[in-house]
Amino acid sequence: MKRRTWVAICLAALLGGCAAVGPDYQRPALEAPSQWTESREKAGVALALAEIAWWRAFGDPVLNGLMEQAAKTNLDLEQARARIAQARADVLVAGAAAWPSVTGAGSITRSQGGTSTITSGSAAPQSLATASGTIFQAGFDASWEIDVFGGTRRRVEAARARLAASVEDLRATLLTLLGDVAKYYIDLRADQAQLEITRANVASQEQTVEVTRERYRLGLTTYLDVAQAEAQQAATASNLPTLEASIKQAIHRLGLLLGREPNALKARLAAIRPLPPAPGVMAAGLPSHLLARRPDLRQVERQLAAASADIGAATGELYPKFDLTAALGLQGSDMSKFLKVSSGRYWSLVPGVTWNLFDGGKARGTVKNKEAVYREKLANYRASFLQALEEVENYLAAYYGEQQKRLILAASVKANEVAVALARERYRRGLTSFLDVLTAENSLYTAQSNLSKSAANLLTDLISLYKALGGGWNAAEIRMAEAPAEQKGPFNQELQKQGGLKNAAN
Repeated sequence: MKRRTWVAICLAALLGGCAAVGPDYQRPALEAPSQWTESREKAGVALALAEIAWWRAFGDPVLNGLMEQAAKTNLDLEQARARIAQARADVLVAGAAAWPSVTGAGSITRSQGGTSTITSGSAAPQSLATASGTIFQAGFDASWEIDVFGGTRRRVEAARARLAASVEDLRATLLTLLGDVAKYYIDLRADQAQLEITRANVASQEQTVEVTRERYRLGLTTYLDVAQAEAQQAATASNLPTLEASIKQAIHRLGLLLGREPNALKARLAAIRPLPPAPGVMAAGLPSHLLARRPDLRQVERQLAAASADIGAATGELYPKFDLTAALGLQGSDMSKFLKVSSGRYWSLVPGVTWNLFDGGKARGTVKNKEAVYREKLANYRASFLQALEEVENYLAAYYGEQQKRLILAASVKANEVAVALARERYRRGLTSFLDVLTAENSLYTAQSNLSKSAANLLTDLISLYKALGGGWNAAEIRMAEAPAEQKGPFNQELQKQGGLKNAAN
């Protein structure tokens, strides 16, 4: 081989180790408030919230079992795991382009000769025989596109970023699942509590009906009181079928979240249990911690990194492509000689270069498209962070507001219980009209229902808050084979090391 050829090959290989074209990705810095406006807790617990199984603070073993089972059998998680497997395969496909491609081939060619007669002028005709025989051939062909300008490396970089995004998608799906299971479980217990309250009021109002009937029998009142008492009781009882249907629907939804048929959990959940007590709010940490803790934000950031790498991959198409093609093999007309390596060898080594000098602007248009996609992803990253901040502030405000409301409603229930007892006693003595009894009973039922709903709302606000804070998805109690080794473990300190965020207070 000529010296020039070797020089060209070595130069191309050397250039292949140079920096890749396109931008080198840097995680954008985002400004975050120095603290939560609505938080009343210390900001001491920060990144560890993702490791805490917050639902265990409710002290409900049934809920704990549902959460752990859902993390193992939910079908949305199965789909997310399959997407991770697809992304891993895409990394292999992208990386394969950086290696030579080698193919083996062999052939046996059998040809049969014949004779032909040639006549020229007065000369006698002549017979010519054509060659015949068998040719054996076997060898290897190899081709290698040398990644001089880094287009292939950028494609691998993009594929790896998308793999990381798919892992975060699984974690975000798990976070949503945990919140949904807890919410529907609280809805179930809240409906059961409402059912108990309604049944108790129906029974109490039945006693009032009996009192009005007795007074009517004794001629102490008109039948109007009886009719009003029966109407009140019927109106209260009409809520029972709706509540029973809501209970069934909550059980059906929980069955679906656990990847089972709707009635699979009926025997397990049909027994009425009280609402779990509301635990105190765990420390919410700093607003900047959301970037490290919320999987959806981490997913969007990895998508942004992939979009940056896509710019480099598209930019690589503007530059020349260097390739190397080689062939090595044996050929011969005799099988015994063919098998001898020293006989019939052939080889070739062809370095080449191609450069798309004109394509009507297609390559440059692709680069501009990828740059626009990056800007879109960047805006989405910033918007997602702001939305996450808003969600936390909203749920903090809702939780503390509901806490105050519940205290007021508890006092209202006590006052209405006293009012009902007084109204009934005065009615028995004929000191007041039946309208006072009806009003007092209706007010008590409303106050009890509102207090029960407030207790449930307090729990669901707390669940939504933990979900908004990114809590619980990496809890030790839930094991998932969701990521390769390099993707596991806390993300926490890496974000600050790479300059991924800054506090507005700084």
